[in-house]
Amino acid sequence: MSGNHYGGRIEAALQLSGVAQNRAVLESWQRCEQRFGLAHDTLRRPEVMPESQTRQRRDRSGRLYHHAHDLVRTLYRKIDASGYAVFLTDNDGVILDSVAAHTLLPSFRTNGLLPGAVWSEEREGTNGIGTCIVEGRPITIHKDEHFLAQHAVLTCTAAPVFDPEGQVCSVLDVSAVRDDIKRTDCLRVRSLIADYADALERILFFDECASDLILHLHPDAQHVGSTRDALISIGPDGNIRGATSTARRLLAAADNARDVQSMFGFDLDGLITTLGVGEGASTSASAKALPVNGGGLLFGRVTLPEKQRRKFISMRPAPLSRPSARSAANEACDIPDQDPVIRRLYKVGSKLLSNRINVLMSGETGSGKEHMARAIHAAAVGARKPFVAINCAALPESLIESELFGHAGGAFTGAARDGFGGRIKQADGGTLFLDEIGDMPLSAQGRLLRVLEQRTVEPLGSTKSVPVNFRLICASNVDLTRAVADGKFREDLLYRIKGARLSLPALRERSDLPDLVARLLRGISGDMAGDVRCSDDVLELLSRHDWPGNIRELVNVLQYACVFAEGGLILRSHLPDDFHEAITCDPNHAGSILKRAEADALRQVLDDHRWHICKTAKALGISRNTLYRKMDRFDIRREA
Repeated sequence: MSGNHYGGRIEAALQLSGVAQNRAVLESWQRCEQRFGLAHDTLRRPEVMPESQTRQRRDRSGRLYHHAHDLVRTLYRKIDASGYAVFLTDNDGVILDSVAAHTLLPSFRTNGLLPGAVWSEEREGTNGIGTCIVEGRPITIHKDEHFLAQHAVLTCTAAPVFDPEGQVCSVLDVSAVRDDIKRTDCLRVRSLIADYADALERILFFDECASDLILHLHPDAQHVGSTRDALISIGPDGNIRGATSTARRLLAAADNARDVQSMFGFDLDGLITTLGVGEGASTSASAKALPVNGGGLLFGRVTLPEKQRRKFISMRPAPLSRPSARSAANEACDIPDQDPVIRRLYKVGSKLLSNRINVLMSGETGSGKEHMARAIHAAAVGARKPFVAINCAALPESLIESELFGHAGGAFTGAARDGFGGRIKQADGGTLFLDEIGDMPLSAQGRLLRVLEQRTVEPLGSTKSVPVNFRLICASNVDLTRAVADGKFREDLLYRIKGARLSLPALRERSDLPDLVARLLRGISGDMAGDVRCSDDVLELLSRHDWPGNIRELVNVLQYACVFAEGGLILRSHLPDDFHEAITCDPNHAGSILKRAEADALRQVLDDHRWHICKTAKALGISRNTLYRKMDRFDIRREA
């Protein structure tokens, strides 16, 4: 490679770049030539790891791949210009995940952009992913800025994701194979991808530092507790264990402080005394000022997982007294459902809610989301504590804010003279269940987000904030990630409410239909002075129905049948006419035959893949959870 050609090419590539960009690209080209021995005109085939190795890297990435899955797809939908693809890599530049239009996949694959491909600088020269890892900041590598000439068709914008120790653990990259993209077109993409990288960093921070005290800091008190604040994790010994990118800049300004003492001039006990530690993961009502060693003032607030409170506050002379979640709840309570999937979700949800982790439930309409929410509340909080259920889809848009947040007396025409505290205030000390939250208006979403961040509610027409303390369960039968992409749901609110997600199975996927029918009949027949049961052939008919209306439809059918079952036994003739019309009642019991055929086919696929769940689910094109549900539904177990 001649020096003149090298110099002319890089000079042309840098003409439209800024000073920082010039430096980054120039230094990258120098590394490629001097350290890696690359030549710009060399044609190289992409290095793509086998699928098994890529899967191992995903597993080794911990929760990164899990947390980034939905975020990568939301980012893809946010980029409204055609021709872009989004990629997620590990800290070595190996692509773990990608999203692109199906028609563009061949062009991206031809250029080496596919899962398993290695895009380190050493391997592929100057490029968005590899150079971003080296630089540790968002960067765009535009066409001829790529060191290898074969990559000059690409425009790549990437942003790093840092772990709590300040090391690059991943890169989010947006790339395109288009001739008409100019450098100025990348400004919006660069800003957007940087925001998503920050969001992923915060998600990973809260996940990896779940057992630490978390200190929220910001120069402006109003931004403490928001997505703009700096986060520092602190161990029981007062040492700083981790920090977000914003927080590391604050630590650098405080002479690279490594513990509470060197940053603020007092120990952990002093920090807790100054800021206080709220219950569970809640925060104090307002941020408080903290002087920083070396000068300056920050505002701070502390959050702390419930399971770690004793570790941190046992040193204090007057620890906060609070009954544990287990003692507050009814230890003897249990969910009556017998389906193994339902019982597992109940146990997981109860444990999450008792540790004050927000729960988001999804499932078809009528699948029993409120029933599950009430059972989880009773186990985690206690049946005697308030459980406030609100159907966001049933409230008129003009009234939902007043209903949720309350209003002062005379705040608007028709308002109660003495005011109304609001349903959120009624949930204080208990659980707030927001059903069909996807139908909540955007204006109410913004107010709800402030309530969740600040743990205070401000009624309409009032300037006084009222502190509230509740656990949160939300439910939706729509895809909230798609709602975010369509501009119908706030993305920051989604990440706030989706502490954990539970997906309820539809009635047709459950294995406990006879027990469920018997339990529902006991409740229905309680008002009819006698027990009612179904005949065997009626149970067979019920098991063959697909139940598009789920449990709600089943209740309607049973209520109708109970009216005519005067002898206490429900027969075929007692079922509604439209139910008979929905069932194909041939003598061969086609529904049962189809179920047996599906069970046999499922068992065959499991055998073909040696009962490897991941491989079987992939072969069937379904998730592992769906596969487990089907196995439970057909009572499929691997024989010893």
